[in-house]
Amino acid sequence: MKRARKIRILKVILIFLLSAATFLIPFESLGLHLSHIEVGAIALFLLAALLWITEPIPIWATSVIVIALSLLCLSNKSFSFFQPEKYDAEAVTLLVADVCGPETEPATTRALTESILNRLNSKTRLTAEEIRLTMTQQTWEAYERAQLDKLAADEAGRSAEAAAAELRAGRLMAAAERLYRPEYAVRIREIRITNVMQQKSTMATFADPVIILFLGGFFLAAAATKYRLDINLAKVLLKPFGTQPKYVLLGLMSITALFSMFMSNTATTAMMLAILGPVLALFEPHDRGRIAFALAIPLSANIGGIGTPIGTPPNAIALKAMEEMGLTVSFGKWMSFGVPLVIVLLLLAWLLLVKLFPIERERLELKMRGRFIRTPKAMVVYGTFIVTILLWTTGEFFGLDSNTIAIIPIAVFAATQVITKRDLRNMSWETLWLVAGGFALGLALQDTGLAGNLINAIPFDGWSILLLMVAAGFISVFMATFMSNTATAALLMPIMMTAALQLLESGSISTGSSVALLSAVAVSCSLGMALPISTPPNALAYATGYVPARAMAICGGLISVLALALVIVVMNLLAGISFFG
Repeated sequence: MKRARKIRILKVILIFLLSAATFLIPFESLGLHLSHIEVGAIALFLLAALLWITEPIPIWATSVIVIALSLLCLSNKSFSFFQPEKYDAEAVTLLVADVCGPETEPATTRALTESILNRLNSKTRLTAEEIRLTMTQQTWEAYERAQLDKLAADEAGRSAEAAAAELRAGRLMAAAERLYRPEYAVRIREIRITNVMQQKSTMATFADPVIILFLGGFFLAAAATKYRLDINLAKVLLKPFGTQPKYVLLGLMSITALFSMFMSNTATTAMMLAILGPVLALFEPHDRGRIAFALAIPLSANIGGIGTPIGTPPNAIALKAMEEMGLTVSFGKWMSFGVPLVIVLLLLAWLLLVKLFPIERERLELKMRGRFIRTPKAMVVYGTFIVTILLWTTGEFFGLDSNTIAIIPIAVFAATQVITKRDLRNMSWETLWLVAGGFALGLALQDTGLAGNLINAIPFDGWSILLLMVAAGFISVFMATFMSNTATAALLMPIMMTAALQLLESGSISTGSSVALLSAVAVSCSLGMALPISTPPNALAYATGYVPARAMAICGGLISVLALALVIVVMNLLAGISFFG
């Protein structure tokens, strides 16, 4: 234990040193002109990636570190010695002097420069357009003050002062008009701007609407488990599949996928493996069907998470990215393509399992005891479950979004004490922290301008949406095979969002294609399931001792590749028919 602890500590120290070494990389010689705050964002990205991949500390703890370092080193409330100048004040000063011209009194130019700089310093975020608007507004305000000075001098009979004020007003008007000339517009766009993360937006990742959406799902899952809704539903839903083993296998996969759409994939797998445990023991040692049944549960849980926005964190991260792009995909819209994908992938996985691991047993009957609870609180659970899911699928017709609807089970179960303090303590809060850390990392890449600069260095204009989707999909599946699906999405989604924005601005793709791209990346992050370390459901199944690593690699790898091809084809077709608008 002590040796393992020492190894973990050494890993953490080494990763922090490697991340700090980012500041020694000569980016300018590579053609990248990055500010130190952007290099800091690269270091943060590298730190998160290495910690998420090697896991010397829990992945949710890495997310907390990401948020903490974002606030302390990259935000507008960071240590003062980390905060850069927001813009090139010297360039602005020279520009104001050139716009005013030598004929304007130096005192007038200095006063105007000071007012412009003060106003720019008070801005939270800057763009070239914001600088132009600020300069124009301050120049016109100076012109209006000069006009008022002229009127006051005229009323007091001070003709010399009135003439000077009138001359000053004329020159300020001319300066304001010059700001619209093309040569000055070019110079404004060339002013160096260094934005940082905002403290409020970083803190808000802990209570982002998507986090509330997930929390609503947690409340539903906890209530369903507490009042045995999951077990009883499984018993009812399995009846139509009879006792023939291969159809029982299909039934188990279908139920696992269904639960995984609304519950944690890990919790669903643990529950279904517990149900299946006594049955697996009935198989003869040489019957490969046992492998099929044990492996079917994690595969179905991974696939089922694709079906809804709350099924798995990568979906939520994709929705967040779409929201930042001004795009909206409702709960029902996601299900309208997610559920058919789940059905097709389940059938594909079922056929592969039956083919690769033939079942010799001729009859199989699952015995699950229990019946639906009929207490008042159980009825509240059943009713809330039905209402929430109905609203999630039809909420857009009532003007409600999925995040708002998610507050219903939270409020109802809290008010009726269906969920108690003890239940709250047992919820997967670490998942919410992990997702929040992903959001914060995305903010770091976006707010500092790093993602935009890196993407601009790649000639995406020549890429088709199909090529981009294929590249992003394969990278997603590869990374998700060796690290957390959520961490993979957190790392890739901000970069793909920036690429989509660039292609949108250039007119290379439509808004529907950009939604299809981000959705494909999210789904691809759920397809990394070839190894025991790929996902917690895989690890749970491997821990049963019934699933050899080689069998998992072959079956999971085949499904990953086939599923990725299917996802790319489907998403391109949906984008082509303007399914996403």
